[in-house]
Amino acid sequence: MLASRKVPISSTNSDAERALTIMSVLRGRERECDAIGRLLESARAGQGVGMLIRGEPGIGKSALLQYARQLAEGITVLSATAAEAEADMAYAALQNLLQPVIGRLGRVPKVQQQALYQALGLADGEAPDRFLVSLATLSLLSEVAIEEPVLCILDDAHWADRATLDVLAFTARRVSAEPLAILIAMRPEEGEAIEPVGMQEMTLSGLRPEAAAAFLDELWGDQLAQAVRARLVQLTTGNPLALIELPRTLTKEQLAGREPLFEPVPMTGRLEAIFEKAIQKLGTEQRRLVVLCAAEGSGSLAIIARAAEVLGVDDPIQKLGQIRKLLEVGDLWVAFRHPLMRSTAYQTASASDRQLSHLALADALDGDPSNADRKAWHRAHAVIGTSNEIATELEATADRALRRSGHAAAPAALERAAELSTSDVAKARRLVAAADAAWRGGDGTRARGLLARSQDLDASEIDTRLQSGLLRGLMALRSAAPADAVAMLLGSANEALGVRPELAFAALCAASEAAFRALDTHAHREIVRLMSMLPPSDDPARSLLQGLHQSVNRMALGEEPKPNLDGFALVEQLDDPYLLGRAGGLAFGVGEYALARRLRSKAVARARALGAAGELAWALRGLALDELTRGRYAWADAYASEGIHLSLETGQPSLSCEHKAILAEVAALRGKEEVARQLIDGVLDEATSCGLLSTSILVRRSLIELAMAAGNVDEALQRLQLLGKVPGAAAFAFYCIPDLVEASVRAGHAESCGDSVARYVSWAQISGAREAMALAMRVRALVAIDGEAENLYWKALELHSGTERPMETARTALLFGEHLRRERRRADAREPLRMALETFEALGSTIWASRARNELRATGETARKRRSSTLECLTPQELQVVKLVSEGATNREAAAQLFISPRTVDHHLRGVFRKLGVKSRAQLVRLAVASQ
Repeated sequence: MLASRKVPISSTNSDAERALTIMSVLRGRERECDAIGRLLESARAGQGVGMLIRGEPGIGKSALLQYARQLAEGITVLSATAAEAEADMAYAALQNLLQPVIGRLGRVPKVQQQALYQALGLADGEAPDRFLVSLATLSLLSEVAIEEPVLCILDDAHWADRATLDVLAFTARRVSAEPLAILIAMRPEEGEAIEPVGMQEMTLSGLRPEAAAAFLDELWGDQLAQAVRARLVQLTTGNPLALIELPRTLTKEQLAGREPLFEPVPMTGRLEAIFEKAIQKLGTEQRRLVVLCAAEGSGSLAIIARAAEVLGVDDPIQKLGQIRKLLEVGDLWVAFRHPLMRSTAYQTASASDRQLSHLALADALDGDPSNADRKAWHRAHAVIGTSNEIATELEATADRALRRSGHAAAPAALERAAELSTSDVAKARRLVAAADAAWRGGDGTRARGLLARSQDLDASEIDTRLQSGLLRGLMALRSAAPADAVAMLLGSANEALGVRPELAFAALCAASEAAFRALDTHAHREIVRLMSMLPPSDDPARSLLQGLHQSVNRMALGEEPKPNLDGFALVEQLDDPYLLGRAGGLAFGVGEYALARRLRSKAVARARALGAAGELAWALRGLALDELTRGRYAWADAYASEGIHLSLETGQPSLSCEHKAILAEVAALRGKEEVARQLIDGVLDEATSCGLLSTSILVRRSLIELAMAAGNVDEALQRLQLLGKVPGAAAFAFYCIPDLVEASVRAGHAESCGDSVARYVSWAQISGAREAMALAMRVRALVAIDGEAENLYWKALELHSGTERPMETARTALLFGEHLRRERRRADAREPLRMALETFEALGSTIWASRARNELRATGETARKRRSSTLECLTPQELQVVKLVSEGATNREAAAQLFISPRTVDHHLRGVFRKLGVKSRAQLVRLAVASQ
C-alpha cells in the first residue's frame, strides 16, 4: 500500500526535494495511486490497459508517473518526455520511447520492421501507412512483453508530435490481452490531442486542503505562520508546484504573517512570473544558456555545449551545472526542473536572443545528416522575413516526414516554408501541399484552413489549382457531404481534362462515388460525357477502368450497360487496394460477379499486407457486400463489423455508416427483425443528416427484405414502388426488379410487370452472367401463362446451380414449390420446398426457413428444425481469426492482417477452441472448411 512505500532520498538537494515533493503529493492522492496500482496489476495478469492523465501544470502528473515507475517491480519501463521543440517532428517522441528496445524489432514481421525503421528515420523507402507503423509498435511491445510485463510512460504529451500520439492511442486500444500498460500525461486544455476511446481517464485537481497544509509544514515548518499557510493553500488551490515556488517569493515578514500577501492571480500566470523572476536574476551567460536549452528542446548536452561555444560561452557544461534552480544536468542530458520553466524561458526571451540561440543550434548541427530536419527548423525559427533557401530546406524536411508517414508533422514544415516564400506562386503550392498532408494525417480542420489561405493568393500554378480543387472535392466526399463534392470534383475534372488527364480521371472516379452517394443523375450523365473525352491512356488497366465507369454510370441513369469486357485480366494485375476495390465494384455493376469477387478479395488482401487501415476499411465494404450476396452472412457480419471499427479509427464516418447498413441487411436476411429495425433506424438518422442518400436507399432495402420474407407483400410492393420514384435511384430500383415482380404478382398486379420483366431479361442477356440469367428466368416464370412457368423455374434452378447465390437459389425453389402447390401438385412441390428449407436453415435465415416450413407442412410433410451452423456462436473477430488460421496463417501473420497483436489472436483462438470443442488447429481447419 501507499503508506508502506518509502521514497528514497538521495544526497543532492534537488533529488531530496523531488523525493519529498513526490511523497507529499502522493499522500494526498491515495485514490489515484490505487488506480495506478490496479493498472499495473492488470498488466501483470495479462490484461493490459491504457490511461490518460490530465492536469494543469504543476498539479502532480509527473509525480504520479514517478510513483508508477517505483511501483513497477518486475516490469520493463519505457519512458519518454515530449519536447516542445520536437512537436512538429514526426515520431520524435516515439523514437525516444522505443529506443531501449528497438534492437528487438527483428522479432516482428518484415513489413512491420521496415515501416517502423522508416518512421523513426532509421531506413529509407516509400512512406509507410501510419497504421502499419502503429501495428509495428504494438507487435514490438508485445514481443518485449513476452519476457516480462511492459509499462510505457509518456509525460508532457501535449507537446508530443501527433504521429506518436496516434500510435500510442492505437496501441492502447489493443492491449486487453497483453501484459502491457500505457500511461500518458498531458495538460487538460490539450485533451483533444489524443482520442481516449478504449482508455481509462484520470483528471487531477489540487491537493486537498489538509494535504496541502501538511506539505507546506514539511517544507517550511515554523517559518510559516498558520494564517499564511491557510492563505497559501487557498491561493494555490492545492497545486504542488505552486506550494513549492510561491513561498520562495515571500519575504521573512510575509512568511511570518507580519506583512500582507499578494492578490490571487491565475495559477499558470503566477508560476510563470515566478520562473521569469528567477531567470532574470541570472547572469548574462547563464540566461543565454537557459534560452539555448529551451530552444534546443531534446535535452542533448553535447548539442547545447557546441551551440554555447558558438555563442562564445566558455566552459558551458560547468555553467549549466550552476543553474540548479532551473536545470538538472546529467552526463549526456539537460532537463528543466519543470516544463513550465522551459516555456517561460523561451517565451520571455527577447526576439534577438531566440534568434541567436536557433542560429547557434543550427551551426551545432551542421554536417550531421541525421539532424537535417532539426537544423532546418532552427534556421526557420531564426530567420526574419523571407528566405527561399530555408523554405526549400523545410520542404525537404516535409518530404522526409511524409516518407516516414509523418502526415501530422509535414504540414507545419510546409506551412512555415510557405511563410518564408518570396512569391505567391510558391506560397500557394506549399500551402496546398500542407493541406494535402494535413488531410492525409486526419486533420481536416487544419487542411481546410490551409486551403482557404492558398485561395486568397493572387497567383498560382495550374497544377496547384488543380490539386487544390481535387483535394477540396475529396474532403467534401469523405466528410459526408457528397452533394457538395460532386460539383467540386466535376469542376476539377473539366479544368484538368486537357492539361492533366490523369488528375481528371482521378477526379471523375471520386465524382462517380460522390454521385452514387448523392443519387445525382445529372452528375452521372456528365461523368459519362467527360470519361468519353479523356485521351487514350498508355495504361491498359486504366483504359478498362474508364470503360467500366462509363457502363456503371449509364446504369445509374436507368440505361442498359454496354461494357467492353476485353482485357479484364489486366484489371486483376492491379495491386493498389483502392483501384482493386473500385474495379471490383464496377465489375459487379456490369454483372461480372466472379471477377468482382476476386478483385474485392485481392483488394482486402493487399490492404492487409500493406497495413493500410484506411484502404482496408473501404475494401472490406465491397467484400462484405459480396459475402452478403453469396449468403455467407456470418462472414459478411464479420467484415462489416471490422469495417465499422477501422472506419471510425481512420476518420471515415460516412463509410462506417455504410458498414452499419450492411449489418442491418444481414440481420434482416437472417430474420432478426428487432436487431435489423434498430440498426435501420440508426443508419437512416445518420445517413439523412449527412446527405448519404445511397446509404439511405440501401438500408431501406432491408425493410423490403423483411417484408418479403414475412410475406407482407403489400408493404413490400409499396416500398418498392416508392424506391422506383426516388430521383437518382434508378440503379437500385433496377436491381430490385426481381423483388418488385414477385411482390406485384403475389399482390395480384401481374399485369403491371411487363416492362420491368423485359428490361431485366434484356440486361441479363447482355451481361451473360448466370446469376442474372437465373433471376431473369425466375421473373419470367412469375408472370408466365399457358403452363410455361414450370419449365422456366427448372431453367432458373439449373442456372442457379452454377452460381454462388444460395439465398436466391432457395427463393427460386420456394416460389417454384408454392407454384406447384397452388396447381394442387403437392407431392411434386415437396422436392423444391425441401431444397429451399434446407438452404434457408443452412444460411441461418430463420424467417425464410419458417415460411418454407409452413409451405412444406401445407403439402402434408413435416420437417424438423435443423441445427444452426457450427460457426454461428463465434464473434466477428473470432470468425476472422478462424478464417486466417484455416488458410494457414500463423498467429503473427493473422495479427498483422487484423491489426491486433499475436497474443490477442491467441486469446481469440482459445475462446474458439472452447466454444467449438476442438483441441487442435487441424481440427479447427477441418471445421472451418466444412462450414464454408
